[in-house]
Amino acid sequence: MITNKIKLLLLAVLLMLTGIAQASVVTNFNPASLFLSITRISQTGNSVNVDIGISGLASGAAPSLSGYDVNLSFDSTYLSFAGVVFGDATLGNQLDLASLGSTTISELAGIGLVNLFELSGDTAEDLNTLQADSFNLATVTFDVLNVGTSLLQLDLNALADADGNALSAVTLSAPVTTVPLPSAFLLMAPALAGLMCAGKRRQKDFRA
Repeated sequence: MITNKIKLLLLAVLLMLTGIAQASVVTNFNPASLFLSITRISQTGNSVNVDIGISGLASGAAPSLSGYDVNLSFDSTYLSFAGVVFGDATLGNQLDLASLGSTTISELAGIGLVNLFELSGDTAEDLNTLQADSFNLATVTFDVLNVGTSLLQLDLNALADADGNALSAVTLSAPVTTVPLPSAFLLMAPALAGLMCAGKRRQKDFRA
């Protein structure tokens, strides 16, 4: 398990190393225009998928995102953490555009608290030029424990752009409603109905 101190140290090193070249920093960019939010919630069977995305970055220019440290709080009465897939399902991992790899960490940081950390290995030029202005950072998967509505809360620990600047963002949370799974009877109902129809047809044929 990598501690918070090590993760913050990695981000600090990123800021120091990339801070040497600040030529492409956009000084009039408003960090408050960045939004970190839950973009989609879907349930399939006993699993709930939660997409976490960022929006408001520049397109084809600075600032782009090179690292983040985010907490996702959930109600452990309703959900159980199952795993994380980093990157955008459609756009790919926007912090690994050159296929150089990125440092990713996902772990339970406490009861009802998932920590997500990612640090890009791409150059500032690649990130500023190629990264989309809005994309999903990761998809967090939960197992459903109980049916009902609870809150998913996002909290930002750190956010860094490719040019060595710390960024801030507005975090948006969302409610999640888990629905009951179909009972065994409902799953078997179509087959039972088919058998009943077939039985009635046989009875008619026999009487005839």
